[in-house]
Amino acid sequence: MRKGTVWLRRPRRQVDLYQVWFRTRGCTFDRAGQCSMCNYGTGPEIDPNVIAAAVETTLARIPPGNLVYVSPSGSLLDEHEVPPRLRLRILRAVAARQPMAFTFETRPELCTPENIDNLLDLLPGTSVSCHLGVESWDEDVRRLCHLKPTRQAAYLAAVRMLRSRRVAPIANIALGGLGLSEHQAFVDAAASVRGTRTAGFSIQMLFPLSAKRGTLLDWAGCRGLWSPPSLWTLVAALSACVEEGLAEDGTGDLDISWFNPDIGSIVRARPDGCPACRPMLIDTLRAFRLRPGPDALDAAVTWSGCSCRRRSEPDAPETSYRERLAEVLARWEAEGVPAAARAASAG
Repeated sequence: MRKGTVWLRRPRRQVDLYQVWFRTRGCTFDRAGQCSMCNYGTGPEIDPNVIAAAVETTLARIPPGNLVYVSPSGSLLDEHEVPPRLRLRILRAVAARQPMAFTFETRPELCTPENIDNLLDLLPGTSVSCHLGVESWDEDVRRLCHLKPTRQAAYLAAVRMLRSRRVAPIANIALGGLGLSEHQAFVDAAASVRGTRTAGFSIQMLFPLSAKRGTLLDWAGCRGLWSPPSLWTLVAALSACVEEGLAEDGTGDLDISWFNPDIGSIVRARPDGCPACRPMLIDTLRAFRLRPGPDALDAAVTWSGCSCRRRSEPDAPETSYRERLAEVLARWEAEGVPAAARAASAG
């Protein structure tokens, strides 16, 4: 469990956020070779009673009336990953904390009326929001760079269904997919923010990607075929989109996550800046999470202490992401990756 402070949209104020993760047998979709940035498909078999008891014990430490986020490896509504009885016990334990708000993550394919209605029945009076991994609003980028074949229609249907039940849909948008240059990543993220807004998502949450052990991004990064985006590119995307989503109180519909992970055995490379600008950037992004408006970005917008922000400018000439992906595939095949792994990674 981790605790932090974030900006809540409904009602609008700063609140304590308690994030709880629990082990599962692994993400169904990762097992199928999807998601170039994740590695959640290799979990061992679990005892649901042991997991439920552990989550119940952890949730019991949370004071009543806060914002609670609970997540397995991949999707809370995937019955293969989270058996129904396990999910029932977890949601009952969440309800016992009388949270003002509850948020979780799933896939649009699993946002069925039955699943959502069952969840809401267990959390009466709680404001609920649902994260959906959009990654990119460009279907080709989503499919080729992120290995996620989910179609636009599935997201649109999920948004309609969630909003009809007063569940706030949150678009998780990746920044820095495999094959994208720094500038292309910026353009794609800004376009995805605008696309998900138009589609009816309540919050657009940007995730700058890291190289996590066991992922395709890590494999490519170790071979000089990919690197995490600069924190300056994240600031540029926020700056380009924040004004368009402002509410009357001056706060917007943007949020950010995983912009400052610790380097270690899991995260091997992260979005960063140089020693001169990094502390300022981290402080700026933390301030943005607490009050997501343009004023929170002022320190970065006016910064002149280094030349790092130039990383997000276009290459000359700019290579297409399809060409870069072809290079990744050629290296993959040249190293003799087993056919089964190639098929899985093709999604």
